Amino acid sequence: METILFFIKRKKLLKDGTASIFVRVTFGKLSAEVATGKSVLPSQWVATKGRAKGNTLKTKQVNAFLDQMEYTLHDLTLQIQREGKQVSAKEILTRYKNLNVPKIGILALYAEHNQEQKELVGISVALGTYKRHETSMKLFQEFLMFKYKAKDIPVNEVDVDMLKKYQHYLMTVRHNNNNTTVKYLRNLGKVLNLAVTKKLVQSSALEELKLKIEPVDKGFLNKTELAKLAEKEFDVVRLEQVRDVFLFCCYTGLAYVDVHSLTNDDIVEDGDRLWIRKARHKTSVMCHIPIIKPARDILNKYASFVSTTDKLLPVLSNQKMNAYLKEIAAIVGIEKDLTTHLARHTFATTVTLANHVSIENVSKMLGHSSIRMTQHYARILDASIENDMMNVEKNYE
Repeated sequence: METILFFIKRKKLLKDGTASIFVRVTFGKLSAEVATGKSVLPSQWVATKGRAKGNTLKTKQVNAFLDQMEYTLHDLTLQIQREGKQVSAKEILTRYKNLNVPKIGILALYAEHNQEQKELVGISVALGTYKRHETSMKLFQEFLMFKYKAKDIPVNEVDVDMLKKYQHYLMTVRHNNNNTTVKYLRNLGKVLNLAVTKKLVQSSALEELKLKIEPVDKGFLNKTELAKLAEKEFDVVRLEQVRDVFLFCCYTGLAYVDVHSLTNDDIVEDGDRLWIRKARHKTSVMCHIPIIKPARDILNKYASFVSTTDKLLPVLSNQKMNAYLKEIAAIVGIEKDLTTHLARHTFATTVTLANHVSIENVSKMLGHSSIRMTQHYARILDASIENDMMNVEKNYE
């Protein structure tokens, strides 16, 4: 059973000369303490009893409060034991501090968070970010109903044990991989941090959960595959257009959302070279990309398209682009999952790094805020290894 001790710190007096009353709870060999919010004059405190002496109204009120607090702490200990959970001094005091916290549901708080995100879409929040949080909220709602038959649950009841169950649910019931699961948990973590800011909880339970993104090779087109795709002639116009947009991203490193919004205003002529100078939609970081000949040829091919719209290229929705790219891969004979994002990887590897462009310059063209972000895209290609070792070999000839 726990032991409860009330005490004062005589060396730390308040402005009115009183000393704050603290409570120390000990369970097993570990202790935790917290201020009770009450204070007395040091001369009124009886350390052996852990109570104030005297018959004044204030001392009676203080002692009544401490009696009730002691009873509540005992009751909370029993409550934790009945739940079959690990009892600790810290957990007992944490539950006590949460007793008077307003019971706001985690989903209610999540809905409030998402509404604010929705209002900021196009201002400081990307539409994709808002949609991801909507999906994350829906998944946690499904989990609460699946595991607890609850439509919502107080935010202060979201503990590390519940988050582990949610993690298990995402990976077994929803069949999400590790990285997707981690992203959903981190999205939920942003709402738990909001709860901390609003003083609904003292700390986020997610901090106790060890989460790690595992490196994943998302693939890219090698030089042969890129040439094969570029040389293929299509009878269907929509497939040709999707292929051309994909190739343009391979030659420039633009993400789907950035090529979709590309206009003449983003093209700058500097000397004899055309450049794309555009703030990335995702990060607002400027990217500076020289337009090499194959990319320039694609722009020229669709020059008439500019006269009917502000856009430079006929870019379909991301969903349709990815669907048609799968069809294109089958036609061309490329056994890789072609997506708009794979084009960005191809630019970072086959088009630039494999041709000895420095990672610093690749980082600038991709619009990354640090080289560490670029290293996520970087691949050590057999071709570049061979070229480097050929230079080494010359030293031994």
